[in-house]
Amino acid sequence: MVPQDSSKWEVLGSNPTRNVITYTSLIYGLCLSSRWDEVSKMLKEMKDEKLSPDVQTFSVLVDVFCKEDGYCLRGEMTKARTLFNSLMSKGLVPNVITYNTLLNGYCKYLKIEEAMHMLHEITRKGMKPDIATYNTMIHGLFRVGRCGAARKLLDEMLGQGQTPDECNYGIILDGLCNDQQVEEALSLFHLLGSNKLNSNIVVYNILIDGLCKCGNLDTARDLFHNLTVKGLHPDVQTYSIMVSGLCGKGLLKEAKHLFHKMVENGCPPDNVTYRVLLQGYLKNQHCDDVEMLLREMEGRSYSLDASTLSLLIDQIVAGSIDRSMLKLIGRLMPMN
Repeated sequence: MVPQDSSKWEVLGSNPTRNVITYTSLIYGLCLSSRWDEVSKMLKEMKDEKLSPDVQTFSVLVDVFCKEDGYCLRGEMTKARTLFNSLMSKGLVPNVITYNTLLNGYCKYLKIEEAMHMLHEITRKGMKPDIATYNTMIHGLFRVGRCGAARKLLDEMLGQGQTPDECNYGIILDGLCNDQQVEEALSLFHLLGSNKLNSNIVVYNILIDGLCKCGNLDTARDLFHNLTVKGLHPDVQTYSIMVSGLCGKGLLKEAKHLFHKMVENGCPPDNVTYRVLLQGYLKNQHCDDVEMLLREMEGRSYSLDASTLSLLIDQIVAGSIDRSMLKLIGRLMPMN
């Protein structure tokens, strides 16, 4: 970073060579400090010294302007694009990395049409979108609910022999499940087969959750039991999802068994696990198990959320749970 109170050139040592590389280094430091006026002066200084910014300078400027401390934060993607066009007019040819930077800025602020335009521009210029291009664009499309377009782009990506990274694979599966396209998510999961992306418990959690929510408990159960075959171990989220799915189908005995099984397997239930099982008991009128579970929650210093509390109050009003439980329930109320 360039110190505020020193000559900009001093940070590069005594009598530094003034060339495109050193100017680019200083411009980068000034950008990180959000000293945009000085950046403009440096660019003008380069011009005066008959030095032309190269593609690295180009990428640095667009990259920083599209990050949180640049134009994007102020909703000024137009200025970032103007800079992009200005540098192109000077004869600089942007590469895919530079395009990706601007495309990422558009997606970050949900300017998806502009991002799509950038994607088409990449191919028009004779360049090939890389993994980062596809990942960014697919993520952006899912964020605005354009699942069909995202899936089409994913197919194009796979057709190019490229696969999404771990983070975006999860986003894709989650996006499909949230759009009630669980079968599509499963199809993609099976398409990738033994790919290392499928060797991640997060992927299984997303799919099991999507299957449970759409009522396909049998397939969810199959995936759950297949974890050990794949060398994976369910985490607390996996167990919580399955307990919730079983409760949703009224399978309280199996849910309770799984709840105790997770403890035996060295995976203690968290607040969420307790809540979903407690809600299962309440919704299915298994009030005899409620007090025991509430006392366990108290012993672990867990608390009740609003929806569980509402169910408890309803059961007390209906006479299904004794009013003497109110004191215990009061102790489980969140402190804040």
